[in-house]
Amino acid sequence: MAGLSLGDSEFFKILLPGMYEEALRLPAKFARDLGARRDLKLQLAGGEMMPLWDVEVFADEKRGDMYLGLGWKKFARAHDLRDGYLLVFRYDDGAAALTVTVFDRSTCRKQYVHAGAAGGGKASRGAGAGRLSLAIAEPSHFAVSLRQCNLGTKQNQYLNVPVEFQDAHGYARRRQVKLRMGGRSWSVNLKRGKRVLGDRTAFKYGWHQFCVDNSLEVGDTCFFTVIREGACVDDDDEEWEDEWEDDEHVLKVEVRKKNGMMLT
Repeated sequence: MAGLSLGDSEFFKILLPGMYEEALRLPAKFARDLGARRDLKLQLAGGEMMPLWDVEVFADEKRGDMYLGLGWKKFARAHDLRDGYLLVFRYDDGAAALTVTVFDRSTCRKQYVHAGAAGGGKASRGAGAGRLSLAIAEPSHFAVSLRQCNLGTKQNQYLNVPVEFQDAHGYARRRQVKLRMGGRSWSVNLKRGKRVLGDRTAFKYGWHQFCVDNSLEVGDTCFFTVIREGACVDDDDEEWEDEWEDDEHVLKVEVRKKNGMMLT
């Protein structure tokens, strides 16, 4: 390991068609940190009750790349992983495993509950440990890989909020959210537009300043997490401004730069 700690390792992968079904290529830096180790455990993010999956690591001798091999396919199928999903891997020293957070095509975090979690016992390991059921829950996370439309001129710059997320948190009745990162906060107005399948909300005025202040670029990935729900106030409420100041809707933002560096 050359003195490097796996506990310092974190990376993300976007699942592309035909490039993850049988094996998943590991980033070169993580492969170097892994050293001669040829086995890992995967665990879905969600706590110690989530089962551990044994996965073997193998090398492509011709190209020198390292992959998650035997065991990866079972993990992917058990968690219904599909093209376009974004997975965040973080090594957990406590569980001695890579914890995996899954964001689906809506860009919201995919919610899972282990079938045995309610029983209070330690989840078993192996093939039978992967039986999961979807949890019905309001999404509290979403992730966006920034494109040019998110970083255009000040007047045209915007960021669409996933429909599932906006509906879960009453964005149709909000005028503003607050983004918090690095000990600072930015107020961002919400703009709504008509679509064939219903209203769509976007971060608008204030979003440009957030991007400029944090030097965001095309290819950076932003992770948004609700840390304060805040009240939904009707537009015709005369006390709207006072209530907003007392009970803001706040999102924590973490940014993974395209070079892999994290901003929090």
